[in-house]
Amino acid sequence: MSSISSSDFASFRSKSTLFCLLLIGLKLCFTAQSQNMRNCAEKSSSIQILGVFPNTLQLNVNTSQCGDYSFQSIQLTQAMIYAIDHLVNNNSQLLPGIKMGWILIDSCASKDTTRVSVSSILATSVVNLRVFPRITCQVSQISANSSQSMITNSLSNSTYYHSLNIGVIAARNEDVIRSLASFANSSFYPRISYNSYNHLLNDSKTFPYLYRTSPSMQTQANAIIDIISYFDWNWIAVIVAGSNYAIDMHSTLFTIIRNRDICISLDIILYDNYTQSDLAMAISRLKRRNRSNTIVLVGEESIIYNFLLAAQVENLTGKTFIGTYSWISSPNLKHINRDVIGGALAIDIDRQWLQEFSNYLRSLDLCNNVDNPWFIEAWNDKLISAGYDALSVQYYCLLDRQLQDNLFSSFYEVDYMSAFVMDGVLALAHALHDSLGCNSSYCPPYSTNQISQFYSDYTKFLSKVSFQGISSKGFRFGSDRSSQLQYEVINLQPCMSNAVRAFNRTTIGYWNENDGLSIESKKIKWNRGKAWHQIPISRCSDDCEAGYYKDINSTINTELRNCCWKCTKCREGTVTDRVNQDRCEKCVNLTYASTNRTQCLQAEIAELEWTDGFTITFWIILGLLYLYLAFAWITVIKYRATPAIRGSNFVLLSIYLFFVLEAFMYVSLNELTATEFVCYLTIFAESTAMVGLPSTLICKTFQVSKIFRTTPGDGTN
Repeated sequence: MSSISSSDFASFRSKSTLFCLLLIGLKLCFTAQSQNMRNCAEKSSSIQILGVFPNTLQLNVNTSQCGDYSFQSIQLTQAMIYAIDHLVNNNSQLLPGIKMGWILIDSCASKDTTRVSVSSILATSVVNLRVFPRITCQVSQISANSSQSMITNSLSNSTYYHSLNIGVIAARNEDVIRSLASFANSSFYPRISYNSYNHLLNDSKTFPYLYRTSPSMQTQANAIIDIISYFDWNWIAVIVAGSNYAIDMHSTLFTIIRNRDICISLDIILYDNYTQSDLAMAISRLKRRNRSNTIVLVGEESIIYNFLLAAQVENLTGKTFIGTYSWISSPNLKHINRDVIGGALAIDIDRQWLQEFSNYLRSLDLCNNVDNPWFIEAWNDKLISAGYDALSVQYYCLLDRQLQDNLFSSFYEVDYMSAFVMDGVLALAHALHDSLGCNSSYCPPYSTNQISQFYSDYTKFLSKVSFQGISSKGFRFGSDRSSQLQYEVINLQPCMSNAVRAFNRTTIGYWNENDGLSIESKKIKWNRGKAWHQIPISRCSDDCEAGYYKDINSTINTELRNCCWKCTKCREGTVTDRVNQDRCEKCVNLTYASTNRTQCLQAEIAELEWTDGFTITFWIILGLLYLYLAFAWITVIKYRATPAIRGSNFVLLSIYLFFVLEAFMYVSLNELTATEFVCYLTIFAESTAMVGLPSTLICKTFQVSKIFRTTPGDGTN
């Protein structure tokens, strides 16, 4: 029996797995065809990108049919088509001689449907190209007089898979993203997510082929906290909206905040299953936080919009919201009063290129956009449900502005995720340009014989790609393979007009990881039209000015001690000369604290006048002391032979009187004009007197002690 090597077995197992996935995909294809299920569309080319979008939101597990069109997701599908047709294929210098195509899949917001559909299409790229026929997706015209389109899945036995799929762009749902990330690892396909924030996907070893054009939560949180620190706010409320968003963003914000001397006054999470009671409770708690007027508001746009509507009803005004691109440019803000949302600050993507995309969306009609059949089908459903003659509208193709705004507005209101989708397409195209070694006029041919090696090399170029992006002027991937873009800092400025819902969206600065935050403060208008220098209060305690110190009560929670304190004036003889000092400093010798305790002042040296009564009295007393000392010393000398003087030790007594004289001299010298000689003499007199006086007393004490210890009759005097 011949043996099978481990590498051959691994290859066999991989091919067997992909073969099974392909058979499942074929079954899905035939089921879709028999039930008119619309789940894919294609534009054939030698180079293709696979796009996965939840164009429909409901999957009927019994009929395997999808329904309930998502107009925002159909816009994302359109963004991929636009990026390939207009930004890649129309750029003669990006991939010269190569036209890129696509395969588009409707995920029905189901990870199982997505995984099976994607694997069935990608499997033929991994397994031997000649073994399995290709699954094709075709868009066909029903009649010459109608623009109605349908999507069909068909199995063509006469064609083989000769296209090269260079990557997958997906998906809006985090469950779908994680599912496809695992599949991408086994099939070498680079996968770019346009709406992924889960930190578990940051591990490059576990998910080496996963990239994200959406910036990481760490990047967003850093920018938000930098804005808060810039305005010296330290007492903020945090509201995170959306279950998928909540856990990661919540933990990321709190990790950064703990290191930045910022405290959380209120922490609220609004999950997907929130109720109106949850909104009312959150708003009531916010109203009670009088000194916490800054609210970080991040998460899902739909939940945030409903929160702001509830805030409007409950008259929550005078607050400053700090947000992100997920809601700051939402068209729904036009329904919110300026007293609620005016003055808000947010980080946003560069929307210059999105204006061109917006104009492109408005130019689409039912005849020139057959590449996106979900667009046509969704319009057909909308027209019928609104009571229009759908066939008549489709016959004339055109969709006037009123129809667009009344029936299909969410498709024409540009979603920020469209920028991330287009960046994903451009990233794959630029990586292909670099990996093939293209120049501005020529791309070398490529080979699919060593497909795994191609993808291995290709992903290395993808990780280093850098180009003029849609969401940012300089797009690149960071070490965690998420986009490293430059944010614009936006201020929603309330317009002082009769319209209570009027705003100006003003760019006041920018933020990026290299340069940090840059803001032109004088451009800001705060809530209720307040000037830029009237910065809203959002601090637990007022600053302790110079002369006061932060008196932190031991009962305050340890986590809040960086923000909450009482200001206490420095005691006598101590000062503080800066704001928010933890303790007062003691004034050194010959200085004293000023009345406001802000500085130590030099003590003034008083000059005594000879004619002053105190001076005259002082010298009279000092003169009498000198006379007394002279009299005492003369007496000691005169009677030095007497028993009393001899018993007191004439030498020690004379030395003692000399040191007393030096002490008198020290006092006298302090009253003379200060010169160098006088100063040195004063120091000498003071030091010798202070040492000599106690020394002679100690010697005298030992002498007396020795006398009293002498035993009578021992023969000594």
